[in-house]
Amino acid sequence: MKYRFETTLLWAGLVLMVAAIVGCGGKQSLAHLSAGELFEIGKEQHDNNKFIKAIETFQTIVYNYPGERIVDTAQYYLALSYYGNEEYELAQVEFNRLVINYPSSAYFESAIFMKAACFFEGTPNHYGLDQSDLEIAIKQFEDYLIDYPESDLYPQAQQMLLVARSRMARKYYESGIVYSRLGAAGSAEMYFQKVVDDYTDTEYGALAVFQCAEMNFLMKQYDKSRQEFESFKAVFPEHELAEKAAERAVESAFKEGEKALKEGDREAAKEKFETFLTLYPDSDRAADVNKYLKEITGTNSSGS
Repeated sequence: MKYRFETTLLWAGLVLMVAAIVGCGGKQSLAHLSAGELFEIGKEQHDNNKFIKAIETFQTIVYNYPGERIVDTAQYYLALSYYGNEEYELAQVEFNRLVINYPSSAYFESAIFMKAACFFEGTPNHYGLDQSDLEIAIKQFEDYLIDYPESDLYPQAQQMLLVARSRMARKYYESGIVYSRLGAAGSAEMYFQKVVDDYTDTEYGALAVFQCAEMNFLMKQYDKSRQEFESFKAVFPEHELAEKAAERAVESAFKEGEKALKEGDREAAKEKFETFLTLYPDSDRAADVNKYLKEITGTNSSGS
């Protein structure tokens, strides 16, 4: 029994020694792999979504094999691995490092695009949260589209730019809505005008044009609101608000005349009401305008 027990211990010790030797041998063999062999391992890890392991492998190449021809490719895949792991800030740093250190790399153009994509993906999706990085993404996408019009990534950059611009447009538009509900028409109009000036191509552009007109109507700037409602009707004839804009243009023109009359400027009121009849002779307000004109003309006649 004693002999059998000692033999068992001896075999157990040998197994542990072999395991230790194999383990050390494995680490040594990995450490002595070439840059190309390491890249193949890292590429497989990346393609299998093992991004953390891929990051470690590509870092080994970038930091330990700076003179190798494959190092720019490893740098690119290092950045891609951070991107795949949703570490967008670190990914942006690594893409930028490729742009700075390897301007002749075959991945240079893609790295420019991915820098913008990192700022885009790293920004909270909800328009109400901080969108400062999205503004950076917009600028970088715009520059990319100008600099690389023949790029295969051009359609993707266009799409991401539109999404980014739409989110920024909504941020300003919703701010305008908040101020309008608070009764601060002037502040609201500033936000809507920002959308009109910078984001007309988004779905919020037309809405902002309409709301600018509404805010000017509320501020009794009827001449301006009429022009803006007319502009909306002309630029967005198929929009769901086009019919309402036409109605509001008529009401704005009518209020122009009423405002002048209430301010005691009967000549100005007469001119505005006459203009109204020229522009909107068949409107529901035409009868009211004719009554006002009869009152104004009759008063002038009796006073002469």
